[in-house]
Amino acid sequence: MLALGVSGAHAQWLWPPQSMLNDTSTLNLQVIRSWTDWVGATQVQLWEIRYNSWEFVNGQMQTIPIHGYYVKPASLGYGGAVVLAHGLGGQADAGAAARFAAQHGVAALYYSGPGCGQSGGRPFHLGLLFDTVPDARGSWFWSHAVAGSRAITVLRALQWTDPNRIGMSGYSAGSMATLNVNGFDNRLRCAIAVSGTGGLRKAAENGGWINHLLHASGLWRGSPQFQTLCNTVDPINQASRQNGAVMLINGAQDEFFPIDSTIDTFNAFPNRHLHRIVIIQNWDHGLFTLNLPAPYETYNNSSFANARIDAATRFWIGYWLRGDSNYPNVPPIPTAVMQEFWGQAALGGELATTYQVVEVHVYYSNDGSWLYGGQRMTDRNGNLWYKLATGLPWGNFNPSNTVYFSEFRLRSSIVAPEFWLTSVPSLPPNFRPRIRPMPNPPGLQGDVNGDGCVNDADLLVVLFNFGNAGGAGDANGDGQVNDSDLLIVLFMFGACR
Repeated sequence: MLALGVSGAHAQWLWPPQSMLNDTSTLNLQVIRSWTDWVGATQVQLWEIRYNSWEFVNGQMQTIPIHGYYVKPASLGYGGAVVLAHGLGGQADAGAAARFAAQHGVAALYYSGPGCGQSGGRPFHLGLLFDTVPDARGSWFWSHAVAGSRAITVLRALQWTDPNRIGMSGYSAGSMATLNVNGFDNRLRCAIAVSGTGGLRKAAENGGWINHLLHASGLWRGSPQFQTLCNTVDPINQASRQNGAVMLINGAQDEFFPIDSTIDTFNAFPNRHLHRIVIIQNWDHGLFTLNLPAPYETYNNSSFANARIDAATRFWIGYWLRGDSNYPNVPPIPTAVMQEFWGQAALGGELATTYQVVEVHVYYSNDGSWLYGGQRMTDRNGNLWYKLATGLPWGNFNPSNTVYFSEFRLRSSIVAPEFWLTSVPSLPPNFRPRIRPMPNPPGLQGDVNGDGCVNDADLLVVLFNFGNAGGAGDANGDGQVNDSDLLIVLFMFGACR
């Protein structure tokens, strides 16, 4: 057992104090079973575990058991470790944890969020995301993050963990948990946030898919529950408090976390020289792995995206947790250039680095970040890689109407693994992203006539059919048109998809 440091500093009222998070006496760590396995040529040791965390129900804190898998390479005696957090609908997976540990040479603790998999707590449903009134700590986002923080306590209690080399990585809602934990918990050295940021209010106002989760929960973006979430548990509120160095990775067309919310989150990070960003062109929140008809026009870009996600993860863990000689330093954040050249949009990317630059691209979109084109920079002047003759008319592609960013492909030597970094995208003035519609979205509660809004027309339908046995006006589907349906329409009045 390793001695745990206890901080006297408390997080803001919303999150448990550091001393409470650190406390091993309340952890009740249990090993359910252990075994060994192989991932390729790497032998790994696995433990199925449980430990205690908390959730809030009706304003009361309750202790709940969290289920997970701890995995380490058999050859690892003492070193770094990473907490893994899943997204909505997910759960801990022993195989995924084993592959992560074997690939990156660190221990991994993959936990199931409250009510997911074999973890205790209220069974997960979408409404728990917005259980914030009267207490914001009722949100599943809160309890998911706190369970991740308690996973750090588990790691620090194990003799194989270097307490100064702990990271956290999450996808989607797990990425939100990662950013929140890195804000209120001072024990992380690094964080990797994939396809999840802060800025939910802006995302909703711009038509992001968070609206569909609200509608499925009987809410809309003006609901007090959502506004409270945005003011509290939304990771944008923790962005300026990040403790460990963050690698922020997101698709340029993410429908839940649009590009402007991503940029707002990154720009709010403190000590900006510590953090890096990778924006992946023509990648979204997973839709691009499917072949769908218009207006979802898309293609399978998963190999392009996964290569960048895996490489960024390997780089960040290699540098911050393993001291890998392939990553001797963290390059500066690249910049991107778009200027007029004889009626065309000349493009460039600039980076002063000791790494070998394999190639440089600039990606651009003049249709609200709906689709991206890209060109490889073919010329160089010092630290600037550029292309003058792009064939892009300046009137159609310029900073007043175009999103653009540079991407650098780097390596420390010809035999070292490659990775990518991008500039922070430049957005045109008054930018609003175009969001692809969700295929088969959940219905908007109270929209009994199906026109996409809850308004006077729906109210009339309910009143006209009041007292009938189901059919038109039955907003809650209970087989009767009565006061309950009327209340739903009145509560949702003004909401639109």
